[in-house]
Amino acid sequence: MADDNSYEQERQRIIAENAALLAQLGLDHFSASSPAGGRSRGSSVAGGANGGGGSSTASKRKPRASAGAREGSKRSKLSNGADGEDGSAAAASAARGGGMSTSTRRSTRLMGLVPESEEAVAHLAAQAERAKKELEALRHAERKVRKEVEALGELVREEEWNEDNDRNGQELTSFLASVASKPNPRPTSSLAYTSTDPYTDATSTTAAETALRNTYRTSTFLRTAKMNTERVYSLTVHPDPTRVLVFSGDKRGIVGVWDANARDHDGDADDDDEGEAQDDKRGRLSVKREDEDAGDGEAIVKDWTRGSGKVWRMQVHQRSAISCLKVDPTRGDTLFTSAYDCSIRALSLTNGISTSIYALPDPDALINHFDISPSGHEIWAVDSLGGLSHVDMREDNGNGKAWARRRWVISAQSRNTKIGGVSINRESRFLELVNMFWIVADCHGRAAMNPSLICTASNDRTMRIWDTRHLHSIRSHPFTPAQIPEVDSKEPASDPDKLRLDHTGHSPSLYPTVLSEWDEDVYPAMNTKKHAGLLRAESAHEKSCSAAYWDPAGRRVLTTCYDDRIRVYDAKPSLFKVDVPVEGTFNPHLKVKHNCQTGRYVTIFKAQWCQNTQLAPHFSIGNMKKRVSVFSGLTGSLIADLSHPSLTAVPAVTATHPNIAGVVVGGNASGKCHLWGPAPLLD
Repeated sequence: MADDNSYEQERQRIIAENAALLAQLGLDHFSASSPAGGRSRGSSVAGGANGGGGSSTASKRKPRASAGAREGSKRSKLSNGADGEDGSAAAASAARGGGMSTSTRRSTRLMGLVPESEEAVAHLAAQAERAKKELEALRHAERKVRKEVEALGELVREEEWNEDNDRNGQELTSFLASVASKPNPRPTSSLAYTSTDPYTDATSTTAAETALRNTYRTSTFLRTAKMNTERVYSLTVHPDPTRVLVFSGDKRGIVGVWDANARDHDGDADDDDEGEAQDDKRGRLSVKREDEDAGDGEAIVKDWTRGSGKVWRMQVHQRSAISCLKVDPTRGDTLFTSAYDCSIRALSLTNGISTSIYALPDPDALINHFDISPSGHEIWAVDSLGGLSHVDMREDNGNGKAWARRRWVISAQSRNTKIGGVSINRESRFLELVNMFWIVADCHGRAAMNPSLICTASNDRTMRIWDTRHLHSIRSHPFTPAQIPEVDSKEPASDPDKLRLDHTGHSPSLYPTVLSEWDEDVYPAMNTKKHAGLLRAESAHEKSCSAAYWDPAGRRVLTTCYDDRIRVYDAKPSLFKVDVPVEGTFNPHLKVKHNCQTGRYVTIFKAQWCQNTQLAPHFSIGNMKKRVSVFSGLTGSLIADLSHPSLTAVPAVTATHPNIAGVVVGGNASGKCHLWGPAPLLD
C-alpha cells in the first residue's frame, strides 16, 4: 500500500509494537534463546538436518526441491534477510518444508509462560480490543448502506453479472410491471368447517390424499437456474397462475429473480432452426419451444428440457443474509424482504421502487422472519433478541404514532432467545369463530376483526400461539435510539439519533416508536385476568424449534425442530373460542421423522406449507439426501421425493406455487434453484 495510507501505517505500527512485546517477553519463536528453540511448527524433534539426531539415510534420500519450492525459498530469504539469524532459520524451515510457509504461533499458556508485568497484560488486552474493533469496522464497512428509497435500476446495476448476460434494470422493471398489471391475490381456502371435511372425515381424507398423490405423480424435473452466487436463504413463488416467477434471497443481500417461462437467448434463431431440422432427420417430432401467441406478448416455454429461462440479480439489502421473502397477499404487486441488516423493505413491482419501511437500531437484533396480514397493511416480525414487532404500513412512519411501529419482548431470556419464525392465521372463517364475541378497534379507531392468532418458534425449544388482541393494550414506553448504548465513540454523541447509525445504516425514523419489555410489561400483564388469554397455547420441543407456520386453512400448525421431528398440531377453532389458555397440554397431532441436522454450511430446514388451497394440506422440506420431500398434512405420509442428477447439493430452502398444482422449487448452497412440476407445465 502507499505510505500515505493511514490504515496501513497504523497496521505497521501495531506490528512493530507486537514484535517488541514478544521480544520483551521472550516469545520470539525464531530466536535460538526462545522457548520454541528455533524450531518451526511441523519440524521433527529428532529428525531433520538441524534436529540434532536425524538419520543419515534420510538426509541422503532427501529429494531435490522443485523449481517452485526453490523460488519460494528465495522469496523467503529475501523477505527475512534483514532479520539476520532469524531470517536464516525461517528460510531453512521453509526449505525443509518444501517451500511451504508454516505458522509459528505458539500458545503461551501451553508453554507455561506468564507475562512478567501488569503493563504487558494491559498491552495484550488493549491489542485484542483494537483487533476486535478493526474487525467490526471492516465488517460494517463491507456492508454498503442502502438508501431508504431506491430505484430498481440502481439495484440491478450492483451486479456485474446482469451486464455480462444482457440483464439490465430497465428490462427487469418492465417485466415486473407487466406481472403486476393484473391482480394476483393469494388463494384462500375453500374448505368448509363441517364434519365431512378432510381434517375430520376419514373418507374425505383418503380421497384428498389420493388426488394429492396423483398430482405429484406427474411432477418431473423441469429446469435449473443459477439465481444467486451465494447460499440461498429464502424463497418464494409469485402467485401469477400463468407463469413460474421465483424470488430467492442469498447470504449477501442479493435477490434473484427467475422467470422460468422466459424464452432463452443462449442461441440465435438459426441455431434453433438447425436443431429442429436435426430432430426431423432423426425421425423425432420436434416440440415447439415457445407459444408465440401468448396474450401478454411474452414467449412462454413449451419445451422445458431446453434452457433455463431468465435470471436477474439485484442488491436489495446490505451485504447480509436475506431471511424472508413475501409477496403482497392482496394483489401480488409488492415484494417484501427482510435481512440480517435489521431492516424490512418493500419493492413495488409496479414502479420498481424499493423502500425501507422498518428497522431495528441494535445490530444484534437480526430480523429472522415476518408475515403479512390478509389485508396486506400490517407486518408482524420477529428478531434474534426475543422481540415481536408490529408495523402498520397505512401510516407515515415519521408521524410518531404509538401504534405505527411497536415492539414487544416476548421472551424471558431476551438477549439469548432467537425467535426464528412467525405466522398469522389468515383464514377468515376461523377468525370469525374466534372473534365472534370480541370486536376490536383497529389503529384508525374503526371497528374491525383483526387477525388475532399468531404462532412463533424460538430456540428456547418452544412453539407458542399468541392472541394479538391483548398486545396493543399492554403498557408500553416510548422508544428512542438513546436507549441503545454507543459502540465505538470516544465522546458521547450530542444527537442521540446518531448512536449506532454508522453500524446499522438505517435512519432513526424507521425505528420502533414504542417498546414493551418482558419483565416490566408483558409478563405482569399475562398474570392479570384481563390479559390471561394473551398466550393461548405453547408446546415444548426436545431441541430448538426453528419454524412454526399456520396452514392456509388455519387448522394446523407446522413446526420444524432439531430433534429430527416435524410436528403438526391440530389447532381447531373450538380450542380458541374462549379467551383463556388452552386447557391441558397442547400436544402435536402428527410427528414425522426427518433429518434436520443441516450443519454449518446448509441453510436451516424449515418445513413450508403449500399455499395451493385446491389440494389437501401438504408441506415441503429439504432433504439431506439432496432431495425435496413432500408430506401430507393430514396423515404425515410421504407424498413425493423429488430429485435429479443435476442436483448435487442439498436443496435446503423450498417453496411451492400458490396457483399451479405440483410446482416445487428448491434452493441450495451454490445459489442454484431447481424446478419440478407437471410437464407440459402450462399447456
